[in-house]
Amino acid sequence: MKILIIDDQRSARRVLTSVLSPMRDVELREASSLAEARKVLADEPVDVALVDIRLDSDARNRDGLTLIEEIRRKTSAVPIVVTVSSEMTEIRTAMRLGAYDYVLKDELCEELIVPILEGLRDRRKLEHEVRVLRARVTPEVLPAGMVGTSEAMQRLLSVVRRVALSDRPALVTGPTGSGKELVARALHTLGPQPESQWLDVNCGAIPEHLMESQLFGHERGAFTGAEKRQEGFLTVVGQGTLFLDEIAELPLSLQAKLLRVLETGVFRRVGSTEDLAFQGRVVAATHADLEDRVRRREFREDLYYRLAVLEVQVPPLEERREDIPALLAHFAGRQRRQLRFSAEAVEVLTRASWPGNVRQLRTLVDRLAVFAEDDLVTPQALAVLPGRERRNVPAEDPVKQLARAVLRLPEAGDKLEHLEQVLIAEAMSLAEGNKSAAARLLGVHRKAIERRLGRRDGGDGEPEA
Repeated sequence: MKILIIDDQRSARRVLTSVLSPMRDVELREASSLAEARKVLADEPVDVALVDIRLDSDARNRDGLTLIEEIRRKTSAVPIVVTVSSEMTEIRTAMRLGAYDYVLKDELCEELIVPILEGLRDRRKLEHEVRVLRARVTPEVLPAGMVGTSEAMQRLLSVVRRVALSDRPALVTGPTGSGKELVARALHTLGPQPESQWLDVNCGAIPEHLMESQLFGHERGAFTGAEKRQEGFLTVVGQGTLFLDEIAELPLSLQAKLLRVLETGVFRRVGSTEDLAFQGRVVAATHADLEDRVRRREFREDLYYRLAVLEVQVPPLEERREDIPALLAHFAGRQRRQLRFSAEAVEVLTRASWPGNVRQLRTLVDRLAVFAEDDLVTPQALAVLPGRERRNVPAEDPVKQLARAVLRLPEAGDKLEHLEQVLIAEAMSLAEGNKSAAARLLGVHRKAIERRLGRRDGGDGEPEA
């Protein structure tokens, strides 16, 4: 547990340090002013902040109250007031601002403050265990945007829930359009701090000469045009999740610097010699074969193995076709039109080829919302859809089309017998009266033709083919 002691009096900090040092697994930090405390909180994660309300010799100073409010608003640390007994009004104000508890300086001793801190430690451990149990006993709750009940989807969700509870780097792999960003967001929302910052960066969309400054930040004058200090993504994300999409496109020079961040937890702005702490989590994603990139020396092997410790593989749509009906309903529900899919259309789309995976299916629904004549999507609507999606949708079985046409005929006696008579007559016509040839066209034995024609003589005088 990391504890920050914030007090302008060195003697008070020394007393607290001596009282807390014997505690197990405790790391202590000190700050003597509001500015110092802000710097420590910005540079590294803190579990508990012991705050003196007056951080100055001036009796009117109330910087501690300002700090308590900032801690509650910007960090996950728990503030505890350590102050003098004459400040009960300020203590009540501090409690309203979010202080967890308070200890009076003239009563400060191990028996009073250590149980409070041990209780906080136990509470955080319990909260973590509750998150783990929720992930195990509520598998039916799907993260936003993740749709499906197939076996492949259930395996994916099981892995996501486990990886989300860790604070280590993670790698999301899978083909283009399979939903890697959704999986990365699920790792964030199912993690211990879902309310923290989420920041996504496409490593292939930012020019190499700008990427280092964007990622790490820079100092004023670090390069031409750097007129002021700029915070980088590693700082802005705070204790949240930094999502590095298309990690395979990150330049080799920056791969080494990213590896240092993951291994040491510290980084430097461009043009600075000061080490800063990275408090968040890195989740990377790629559709590329990183092992092949490593063999071709296009991706650092040490960075790959650092990221791949927690790898989440997203299956292609081909491996979860059972989810296509649910995905269609999900994407249709996001349209302004009340699109519905007939059972036949769903069957056609379930058998279709989807090289672009879920993204391609979503695009199809988006196009149908514009081009479909009716709100009920049928195979006929798919057949006339403009654009390349149509080429991936197989034509409907013509026998089914014929069957539906017959069933739509008005009541006219035995439709099966009528259809049989028409089929035999058409086959005999195409075969120019040759029963064997007509039987081959119909896929039956010649004798079946003879029986249906009411002939028992086995021939009609015509030459056989």
